[in-house]
Amino acid sequence: MRKKWLMQLFKRRVILALLIIIQFAIFGFVVNQSMVHSIFLETVFTILSIGVALHVVWKKGKEAYKITWILQVLIFPVYGTLFYLIFNRQTQTKKLQAKLEQIYQVHFSFAGHEEQVLNEAKTDFPHHGRLMHYLTYAGGFPVYDHTETAYYPIGESYFEAMQEAISKAESYIFFEFFIVAEGKMWGKLLDLLVEKAEQGVDVRVMYDDIGSFVTLPSDMKEQLEEKGISCRIYNPFHPIITSSQNNRDHRKILSIDGKVAFTGGINIADEYINEIERFGHWKDNGIKLTGKGAWGLTLIFLQLWQSMDDHIDTEDLKSLKPVNWETSTSKAHSTYYVQPFSDSPTDKKNFGEHVLIKMIHAAKESVHIYTPYLILDENLETALILAAESGIDVKIITPKKWDKYLVHMTTRSYYSELIEAGISIYEYTPGFMHAKTVLVDDEVALVGTINFDYRSLYLHFENAVMLFGGTIMHDIRKDFDETIRSSELMTDQTVNQSPVSRLTQSVLRLFAPLM
Repeated sequence: MRKKWLMQLFKRRVILALLIIIQFAIFGFVVNQSMVHSIFLETVFTILSIGVALHVVWKKGKEAYKITWILQVLIFPVYGTLFYLIFNRQTQTKKLQAKLEQIYQVHFSFAGHEEQVLNEAKTDFPHHGRLMHYLTYAGGFPVYDHTETAYYPIGESYFEAMQEAISKAESYIFFEFFIVAEGKMWGKLLDLLVEKAEQGVDVRVMYDDIGSFVTLPSDMKEQLEEKGISCRIYNPFHPIITSSQNNRDHRKILSIDGKVAFTGGINIADEYINEIERFGHWKDNGIKLTGKGAWGLTLIFLQLWQSMDDHIDTEDLKSLKPVNWETSTSKAHSTYYVQPFSDSPTDKKNFGEHVLIKMIHAAKESVHIYTPYLILDENLETALILAAESGIDVKIITPKKWDKYLVHMTTRSYYSELIEAGISIYEYTPGFMHAKTVLVDDEVALVGTINFDYRSLYLHFENAVMLFGGTIMHDIRKDFDETIRSSELMTDQTVNQSPVSRLTQSVLRLFAPLM
């Protein structure tokens, strides 16, 4: 047993983590020694910190980020200034964005945009027509009809549907998840993927290195490729302090033949299907698209996959795009229209945040939200409060049992002002709420990977699907109502905490953008 523990200790991920710690230690020692023996350096860093603070003020960006960096730079002139300079070296990010811009342009020509479908959707949902237009022309994400949808209110049923869809794959399987962990869930899916690869199906697996850093063997890529599965690890973790390590692939996409696709909050780990218990009962959800909309999610997968190619292969796109889609009706009863979209931290358009704000502003009666984290910037907080004070029924469900204590404390720091504005906040009592869903007026919904926090909205690659109309709205609303019955309503008395807790939360709010 001891021998096994020692082998685990010296695996690649542990060594890399130690290297990061050593790097910080050396960094701190060198800076301290230099400052002690040099008044000149101290003066230089003082002047530099003022210059950096002014640069942050003049630079375009979120005000919350500016305030956080300015505080760090002025309170800790040496370390704050150096960390700002290190974390804002964006050479790698700029190269990636240039490559992605080329990919977006090519993809839009293959996306299947139909002006007639967009106009029909705008007519059917006039309050959300501007949102459709924005995503189509600013983001290159078309509106699709001829798409059937299925909603899965829990990870177990989602997992079963994934297995069934994979078993029917004929041409290709594209698999992209933030977290992949060894266990029952990954074991069963891997067996299916290997079986399909042996049958000649093109199987491509992509996962985030940080997300799966402690959950997969370091040689998983080699293992998969030996089994005939193409594998790419997004943004491999290196023991070098750099801003690019903040930009993680938080997306969750499974595409089968470009005709069936899944997304939602569910990662590939046993807690997501309640096979093991980590933070009580794990509440999550997801959707399946069958038809044209599935191709939209397929292209989102190919965004990051092709960003690692030497060149963009348009012939590959031609061969991957389905010739036809099979749906039971011309305007599927489960959803009238769908609009898959993604968000990238490398560009200047925050599609995730913009979509959420436009949905809230368009609400006529109600806004219901699932989110594991509620760390709001001024724009989102104002939108929610304005909606509630305008008579909109705003309900938000967050977890009772937390996975990250400081993040949960920061989430709770927003409760009082939101409750005061008339927003109903519930905490899911049985365990951890991980779903990311918004339902507006029981007629338009968003399901995807986007949390209501800075990391999701500004630092991660994310994806989601806008759903317009159909019986799926009833399924989502039914799930909300059932979840509320298993949740505790937060009140002024519930959130009234000790002065120490309130002070702690106030300090955490200052550093919320970096969480």
